[in-house]
Amino acid sequence: MHWKTWALVSLAGMSLSAAVLPATAQTQGKLPLPADENHAAVTETQDERDARMSWWREAKFGMFIHYGLYSGLAGEFRGVPGGTEWIQTNLGLDSETYAQEALPLFRPAPGCADAWVELAREAGCRYAVLTTKHHEGFALFGTKEGDFHSVHATGRDIVKEFTDACRKNGLRVGFYHSVIDWHHPAYDNTICPDLCYPVGQAESLRQRGIPRNQAAYQEYLHHQVRELLTQYGKVDILWWDYSQGAAEGQRAWRAPELIRMCRKLQPCIIMNNRLYAFSGLDPKSDRLQLDLRCGDFTTPEKHIPEEGYPGVDWEACMTVGDKWGYNRYDLRFKSPAVVIRQLEECAARGGNLLLNIGPRADGSIPDELVDVFTRVGKWMKVNGEAIYGSVPVPTVHLPEGWLCSLVQEETYLFPPAWKEAPSEDVVLRIPAHEIDTVEPSLLGQPACVVKMERVEEPGKEEPRAFIQLTIPAQAWKDAVEGMPVVRLSNAN
Repeated sequence: MHWKTWALVSLAGMSLSAAVLPATAQTQGKLPLPADENHAAVTETQDERDARMSWWREAKFGMFIHYGLYSGLAGEFRGVPGGTEWIQTNLGLDSETYAQEALPLFRPAPGCADAWVELAREAGCRYAVLTTKHHEGFALFGTKEGDFHSVHATGRDIVKEFTDACRKNGLRVGFYHSVIDWHHPAYDNTICPDLCYPVGQAESLRQRGIPRNQAAYQEYLHHQVRELLTQYGKVDILWWDYSQGAAEGQRAWRAPELIRMCRKLQPCIIMNNRLYAFSGLDPKSDRLQLDLRCGDFTTPEKHIPEEGYPGVDWEACMTVGDKWGYNRYDLRFKSPAVVIRQLEECAARGGNLLLNIGPRADGSIPDELVDVFTRVGKWMKVNGEAIYGSVPVPTVHLPEGWLCSLVQEETYLFPPAWKEAPSEDVVLRIPAHEIDTVEPSLLGQPACVVKMERVEEPGKEEPRAFIQLTIPAQAWKDAVEGMPVVRLSNAN
């Protein structure tokens, strides 16, 4: 393999204030923002918003936990494969048939929530988000809105166990909550026929003469959210899922009222924008504007935008396998190196990474997921300073495959994710007038020295001076997971 010299420009003399785009660069309107018939007003100032969002922007890394009745089905229904958390609609099952099969399989073992959160902490996650209710409608808490919930089924309030575990382990608390509901008979999927719904459930309601009544479902939805925000202490994140077409905002969820209630009950809460139609599923929508009346951040799903969303708070939600919930057929797992590269991409492009686990029916975590999170955690222990609190550096134009982040006055370089470690030293050249006060080093490798020297090349009128960094090939061999990070410290 041939290792060439890379030309790197415009790195030095940067500070946090000089390098970062304004937080409102691509958000719609200046705060505060007025209400309209489909949106609640945003009453805070930009400074107040920045203060509320500061911990989330600093955290960078969270764990997503998909757990529900589908976890017991594990990818099939009576021997027929059909997906995971979407298995009910994929196979067209009515809710009674689905629950009869799935409920007896749902048996969370004692301490399972502790194990989830302890793994998140070990991996370096700063927050965790649990599915309090997915589209199947089964709640993981003791709601008073009916008996389709974990306390009635098992005597266990999984949400309480989860929040207790987060606080014990120093993680912020996040609640995922589906506004779609395939179990509640009043839920009206006809508002947007393209939005997912089990054909068997629709036929069952038709045969029994049960009418759709979205107003009644909205009351149910609001009551459950109120329970979540009043019974479990401080809630840091509310992760809505999801809207499509006409099934959004005021018409579908009474979203303005719902948002106002959440802000009143939990003034510091951070919410995504999935009460409205943009869901983050379309990579072609990478150049978006975020209306802050719809939510605080946007959620690209299973992809990381190539250029980030400049000026917009965003979080990429990603899986380690292919599925969200546990599926016995899901055997293609990403390597720790792939996940680490995703962390680097999010750090370099201004976003967060929400990495998923899908526990089994008893709450246990598949060994493959434990291995990935544990090994990522070992890398984060050495290199986390390049991730936490990082911001993009828009003034830097790196060679293809190279990434960098800025944390306060320190710049961090992430080499390309090569399939093989370099067999020769890797060279970067930086214009000398840009970087003469920088000291290079490798994180966690004090004995592996990055050589820095001044070199000149002929120019049109006068020689061009560069600072040349030579990174030893040994750095890749000694780095955790073979992924070194170069720190450029301000020497002043």
